[in-house]
Amino acid sequence: MDSLLSILIQAHPLEGWFFGSGKAMVVLAIALILLIGFGLWMWRAESRLKSMEAKLKSKNQQES
Repeated sequence: MDSLLSILIQAHPLEGWFFGSGKAMVVLAIALILLIGFGLWMWRAESRLKSMEAKLKSKNQQES
């Protein structure tokens, strides 16, 4: 169990280069921008869908 834990905790050499060269913050910033963008896109799509459902519902009520 201890050997497995030491393997999981051990830092990879690529990780040191990634953080040392400052690229980790760039990747983090891009990931956050993408997540925020997807969230806004989904929020906007939901509001459009709600308005279309309301229009369809009012149109169906008028036909009845």
